[in-house]
Amino acid sequence: PDLRFISPRNQLGGFGGANNVVKGLKTGAFNVYGDYPEIINQDPMAITSGRFINYNDINDNRKVAVIGEGVQAELYDKGENPINSYIKINGVNFTVIGTYKKKSNDGDGEEGQKQIFVPFTSFAQAFNRGDRVGWFAITANDGSSITELKEQIFDVMRERHTIHPEDKRAIGHFDLYAEYSKIEGLFGALNIVAFVVGILVLLSGIIGISNIMLIVVKERTKEIGIRRALGATPWSIRGQILLESIVLTIISGMVGIIIGSLTIYGLNAILEANGPVDMFANPSVNLSVILLALAILVISGLLAGFIPAQNAIKVKPVEALRTE
Repeated sequence: PDLRFISPRNQLGGFGGANNVVKGLKTGAFNVYGDYPEIINQDPMAITSGRFINYNDINDNRKVAVIGEGVQAELYDKGENPINSYIKINGVNFTVIGTYKKKSNDGDGEEGQKQIFVPFTSFAQAFNRGDRVGWFAITANDGSSITELKEQIFDVMRERHTIHPEDKRAIGHFDLYAEYSKIEGLFGALNIVAFVVGILVLLSGIIGISNIMLIVVKERTKEIGIRRALGATPWSIRGQILLESIVLTIISGMVGIIIGSLTIYGLNAILEANGPVDMFANPSVNLSVILLALAILVISGLLAGFIPAQNAIKVKPVEALRTE
């Protein structure tokens, strides 16, 4: 019940290998996978033309292939339609029935677009793999633990292949969820560090603005005394100091927001000019983040101006008028 998809796979070629695919006078070295149709649910890709392999291809051992946009760019002329053309993989002709583009940069990068998918049965027949399986791609149902499912599958394989239960290295595996969890943990730690640093910077800013406002209040003692003598209420004096503190905080904060936004948009322009980079695709600034920052700035301004405002309303008109 925990298992959603399971796809046996075989692989041919790879990065750094000899040129294994030929189309006319053009050649290239690409990863060639023998797969079942379910793999498109486990390795998401968008079919840009034609179709993906299906069970008719599997059952009839059809020599058909689905190629990535990177393969198309290297083997075909610009504007040339690859559908129903022939490519030769390790000396065996395959008909191209579709092209794809990966939906996201999930670690494969550019190499993810330079792959060829053929039916699993055709792969085994064409390249003399018999009933051998290179590995399985396994996907758990939503809400199920892939770690627990993985151990259950290992137990079945150890029993069927007579592997000692304590032998942890007999069956190799790559757990994408575990790797993702490590990265997520790293970014979580970085977020905590950034939060602590941000709080410390904010506190230093509040203290700095509070000191500025204390100096302002001291310099304007006579003005405050005159206003008090003319009937100004403590709330009006306090409100003026708090308003000035908030305005000063917002101006300082907005300068930082503008510089940060320009930096992010500049980085985005550089990434677009040089191609996508894994984990740094489309950096942007959300409006909600800016609004939250403004709210924090207002609160910080109130905190920074509270003590100076209290000092301002304690000024006695008579003493203030004597101040030079």
